[in-house]
Amino acid sequence: MNSHAKLKRFLLTYKWGVLGFLVSFAGFVFVTFTYLADAVYFNDPRHQNADLRPWMTPRYVSLSYDLPRDLVFEILEIEPEGDFPKRLDRIAERNGLTLTELTQQVQAAASAYRESLDD
Repeated sequence: MNSHAKLKRFLLTYKWGVLGFLVSFAGFVFVTFTYLADAVYFNDPRHQNADLRPWMTPRYVSLSYDLPRDLVFEILEIEPEGDFPKRLDRIAERNGLTLTELTQQVQAAASAYRESLDD
């Protein structure tokens, strides 16, 4: 029996195991790539403490300012489990603020948070 026939027989015999392995491996690659891409992107000084833009999300703010997720939700006045707008321009509009005012709030809260860590 040649190697191609053995491989074919193996794949047919263990098709669900092989499929499970491939799906798990694809998930692993995706999560690893996403983690590394975020790590590289947010370690670039140009992306740290960035002024808020309309397209940004609470997650982006959390990563850019290195703030805990719960604190970002508190600053933006949104409920973590609630149904809230995902873009900052819509969050600012809902809160009756301009994006500049929201940026100032986030920067002030980030400074206060960092000072509390130094104590």
